[in-house]
Amino acid sequence: MKLFDCNCGARVFFDDYWCTACGADLGYAPEKAEFLSRPPGETFFGAADGGQWKACRNRDLHTACNWLLPADDPAHFCVACRLNSIIPNLSTEHNLVLWRRVEHAKRRLVYSLIQLGLPLEAAHGRAPLRFEFLEDQRSNPQVAESLVMTGHRAGIITINLLEADDVARHVVREQMSERYRTLLGHFRHESGHYYHELLAPPGPARDEFRALFGDERDDYATALARYHEAGPAADWGERYVSPYASSHPLEDWAECWSHYLHITDGLETARATHFVAAPAADWDAEVSLWISVSVRLNELARGLGVDDPYPFVLNGPVRAKLAFIHRRLAATPWAGAAAAAGH
Repeated sequence: MKLFDCNCGARVFFDDYWCTACGADLGYAPEKAEFLSRPPGETFFGAADGGQWKACRNRDLHTACNWLLPADDPAHFCVACRLNSIIPNLSTEHNLVLWRRVEHAKRRLVYSLIQLGLPLEAAHGRAPLRFEFLEDQRSNPQVAESLVMTGHRAGIITINLLEADDVARHVVREQMSERYRTLLGHFRHESGHYYHELLAPPGPARDEFRALFGDERDDYATALARYHEAGPAADWGERYVSPYASSHPLEDWAECWSHYLHITDGLETARATHFVAAPAADWDAEVSLWISVSVRLNELARGLGVDDPYPFVLNGPVRAKLAFIHRRLAATPWAGAAAAAGH
């Protein structure tokens, strides 16, 4: 994540709604990749080029989005909020708090996807990317769904609202023996399923995918049932980035995709904050740099008495899979320029 500045020159951050230095309202314009400001009481946010921008309606209604759209756009919602198909019932303050957390994580994902030049709408026979944020009876006995699973199907990423409840998510993390479970991690993982067909289409790319990840035609339901009954492959630590990645080639892909986004966003932040220097020479060097950064992050966290923020080992096979993702991004026409510029 980059760092941003208010018009007054003060440093502002990706989730800010106003400047603590001058008091101006702030909004992020994704098309310009910068923050714009407006004086208190004004309607529009002004850009340096004279353009005017308006706030997403979810800012005015719920203080749930700080993104902007052009003032002359007939739409009322920003590019990120327009991806929502279903949002939770907001009649309770608790649901509103959880939904704001969900939107916060989703905007970070959408920021990364835009930075990589990936399409969000329908293209080349693919369904548009959409989100459903649902409750089930564990959190709300009044709803019909007894169990909502976070996942992806036909372009729709479903997130159970409980994943935004820190206590509930921690309980599931312990039950599943996971060392890492976050809202942002869910978004990144599920987006990997959405972009798989685009980045590894039939042909040479799919052949290379199968050589690295395995055959995605293996029965998915059977593989997942086997994983949940017997656990991960005994040697998962030698070939996979996480135990769950060993369950099926498509889950391996989605796990590696999420780590690709972890790494690229993490290093962008590290450079913006001068934690590391200029970009490395190539992707393999970037991964080595990330390993160094993550070791330091983990040591800092341990010194503060909290869990490792990046409790993963990037072994040789995993690095080969990450390199494949990087090559596929560079080879994809609409994403290639952005990927190459970033690395």
